[in-house]
Amino acid sequence: MEQRFQNDFTGAPYQEPVVINQLERKKDGLAVTSLVFGILGIVFCWCLVLPLLISLCGFIMGIVSLVRTRQHTGLALAGVITSAIGIMLCILFFLLLIFWL
Repeated sequence: MEQRFQNDFTGAPYQEPVVINQLERKKDGLAVTSLVFGILGIVFCWCLVLPLLISLCGFIMGIVSLVRTRQHTGLALAGVITSAIGIMLCILFFLLLIFWL
């Protein structure tokens, strides 16, 4: 059985210290921005230049976020993937436009 001793001065029962072991969750704005830019690049890939620039910025921000946090967070990885898909779709639509005309 567990035995609890009383405090000598107050007579109150001994209370063990409470330890909270939680890791701090960091919010990474670059990862979220990378994901948003990747999605915008995919949605507007039929436009010529602007979605390509947006997707490139999203790709760079996702890589920087992955390097800075030194762990593969889901948002940063999703931002890199969606930005890469947006870049490929923009290039594909650009090539189709060139060969169509």
